[in-house]
Amino acid sequence: MRQAARITAVLAAGGMAVVGLTTSSSAQSVNDQSVQATSLSAARPATAAADDHSDTVYVTSTAKDGTVSVTIYDPAKGVTPDQLRDKLRRSGVTGVLDKGQEPPTKQPSQQQDLAVACLSYGTAREWCNHRWNYDLFRDPQVYFLDHTSSAWPVRAAVTVWNEAVGIDSYYRWFTEGCPSGRHCVHVYNGRYGDTDWYGLTTWAPGTQGPVTVQLNDSYSLTANERRTITCHELGHALSLHHNTANSSCLRSGTYISLRPNVHDYELLKRIYPLSGT
Repeated sequence: MRQAARITAVLAAGGMAVVGLTTSSSAQSVNDQSVQATSLSAARPATAAADDHSDTVYVTSTAKDGTVSVTIYDPAKGVTPDQLRDKLRRSGVTGVLDKGQEPPTKQPSQQQDLAVACLSYGTAREWCNHRWNYDLFRDPQVYFLDHTSSAWPVRAAVTVWNEAVGIDSYYRWFTEGCPSGRHCVHVYNGRYGDTDWYGLTTWAPGTQGPVTVQLNDSYSLTANERRTITCHELGHALSLHHNTANSSCLRSGTYISLRPNVHDYELLKRIYPLSGT
C-alpha cells in the first residue's frame, strides 16, 4: 500500500478527530491496528487538543540490536519544555528532538505498509504508533509490574485506568513476573537527580514493548502530586498522549488532577473498539 500522507481531519460523527495518518509495523496485524475511521469529512484544522502537542519533549535512542525507542519526558512544575530540552542536552542526553520535530513512527527494518489513524477526542490525543495488540483477547491485557517504593501509588493509578472500556489494566509486583501472552510495563522509581523532569515513559514505536516508566524521587512532592504523576505516565503506557484539560492527569506541566478525564476514557474506547473480555 502506498504510504499515506499525514493529514488532519475530523470524523463525521462522534466528535472524534483523526489528527494524522501514519504507518505501522508490518508485523502488527490489520485486526490489531484497525483504523477507527470509515468516513472522513473534508480536511480542516483539528481541535486544540491536537495543536498543543508539538511542544512535547521527545528523546530517541537506538539499542545495540538496532531497536529505536522514543521517550516522552514530562517536565517538573515550573519548567518549560524548552528549558527541559536544554537541561537534557547540557546533561549529555543525546537524541533530544527540537520543538515540533516528529519522533520515529516505526523501526528501521519495518515496512510502511499499513495506514493507521492517529486519533483524538475532545481534549485527549493518542500517542501515535504506540498501540497494544489484542492477541487472543477482546481487550488488550496490560500488566503494570511495580518496582517502586510505597511513595508512588502505582496500584491506585492502575485501578483508575482499569475503569477504561477497551483495554484492561492489571497491577502486579515485579517479582511475580510478566504473565505469558500478556503485555507488561515496568514501573521504576529512583533518585535521578535535579533533572527538571518528574517522570518519563519509553516505548519503541511499532512494537509491543518492552515499555518502561521512570518516576523521579529527587523532588519534594506531595502525595497528590505523586498520584498525578503516576497516573500521567501510566496513561502514556496505555497509548495516550497529553491532554489539554486540567481535569486530566495527562495535562502536561500542571499536576492537578488525580485521574483521567472523560475524554481520556472515551478515546481509549475508540483506539481499542473490540471491548468485551
